[in-house]
Amino acid sequence: PPRPPPYPHRVLLHRVPAAGCEIIHPPRDGGIRYRGLTPEEVQSVRFLPFDYEIEYVCRPDREIVGPKVRKCQRNGTWTAMGHPSRCLRTCPKMHLSLENGQAVARAMERVPVEGTWTEYSCNPGFRLLGSARSNCTKLGRWSTPKPVCE
Repeated sequence: PPRPPPYPHRVLLHRVPAAGCEIIHPPRDGGIRYRGLTPEEVQSVRFLPFDYEIEYVCRPDREIVGPKVRKCQRNGTWTAMGHPSRCLRTCPKMHLSLENGQAVARAMERVPVEGTWTEYSCNPGFRLLGSARSNCTKLGRWSTPKPVCE
């Protein structure tokens, strides 16, 4: 069978399983950027050609966690499918610093998302008022108010 033209020329659309990877669904609260395809083509196509790359995008208040880009491999599967791509809500960055102390973020991506937590400690001569730990929740809020070192 004729090979699809190499990227980035016009993408050749197939509706035959042998021709590439089955189209995948976007994560909740996110979408997929299909390069070189019109929205109508995205609606009608079932398979994308080998070497084709898709990119995940999230709603503004969310951050992609997991692979941001997937590529259609020669065996008809997308790269890194063992790792889900999720659009998680972000929490305010102001909880990542503490005056007269330290805020150490754990389980953090590029920005704090659901599942990130921060541990607080004060410099010598200061004591911590408030919680020593705060979690970024599903609602995009920290579980406790930011503590103070006094």
